[in-house]
Amino acid sequence: MRDYLERMAAPTMTPALEASYPRLVAANGPKMIALARDMADGALPAGLPPAFTAQARDALGPDKLLAVGLSVITDTADRETARARARDAVSTSLSRSWYAATIARLGYPDQEIAAVGDELVSAIVAHGDPESIAATVAAHLAAGADHVILLPPAGGGGADLMTGVGQLEQLAPALLQPR
Repeated sequence: MRDYLERMAAPTMTPALEASYPRLVAANGPKMIALARDMADGALPAGLPPAFTAQARDALGPDKLLAVGLSVITDTADRETARARARDAVSTSLSRSWYAATIARLGYPDQEIAAVGDELVSAIVAHGDPESIAATVAAHLAAGADHVILLPPAGGGGADLMTGVGQLEQLAPALLQPR
């Protein structure tokens, strides 16, 4: 990754764009966060709780961009269904050993991780009513995120793009309330 970032900064044969764009590193672990701090304009961790956002902000320092990807279950008509979908998403992520190790480093006990407990699910996937989702977004912002990117579920469940856009539009009033 270091080599890749160095090559990105090297001159190219085609004319360079007149505008510069921030270079973010997708970073869900301490080594990639350090690389983002040292060689990029910031980091984009995703699928992690606000405690990770706070650690990333501390490691990056105050001057780097921190954009956080937050999984969100936007169909909030049925709270239990939303929680079950969120639990499924977290369970799938926890099946990856590196991801489970990242969660454990944040202080979640093995029992909470193995059980895919409610507290863990709520910290990783925003779900429920719009105010609950907005509270999770606010927790990431309070932990040091500059931006929070809402990531609705991809594919599955019969959701199409316009349905997802409509659901995100319904969340907008709660997300735009000052906290």
